[in-house]
Amino acid sequence: MADYRRVFQDGYSYFITMVTYRRTPLLIAHIDLLRKSFALSKQTYDYRIDAIVILPDHLHMIITPQNAMMYPKIISHIKRSFVYGMNSDYRQEARMTLSPSSYRRQRSGIWQKRYYEHTIRNEKDMVEKLQYMYHNPVKHGYVDAPDGWVYSSFGRGGAVRAQHPTVGYRHL
Repeated sequence: MADYRRVFQDGYSYFITMVTYRRTPLLIAHIDLLRKSFALSKQTYDYRIDAIVILPDHLHMIITPQNAMMYPKIISHIKRSFVYGMNSDYRQEARMTLSPSSYRRQRSGIWQKRYYEHTIRNEKDMVEKLQYMYHNPVKHGYVDAPDGWVYSSFGRGGAVRAQHPTVGYRHL
């Protein structure tokens, strides 16, 4: 297994990608539950969502936590809230798709075990991540232009941030 180390630096923003198990397209179908999961996490943890794009089987977001050590807990809270909010029959069905070892480890069958994280280090890095996020629905063929995807913060403050990303990172 790779020796992966996460960076925990207060004042930085983090680009996060969370993917459903086996890329099952369920996020848009359960968008209200996903929104509720975020709302519940914000009641417990102090963080800002700087930008977000939700696709059927994964989401990308840039968050700035008040305490950097908390971002893994924020992600865990969102995932758990989403899983526990699902219909119990659906949860059981999802668990049945797991391998025996994952089932024994009590995985949900709804989210991939891990998530991708990247610490935003400077303005160039911020712009690259925002462009990647906002063009992701275009790349996957859902829309012709980023502003056509309604499950995105593009045009709701994120586009301004892409032009002037002056918050949420520090130069290392």
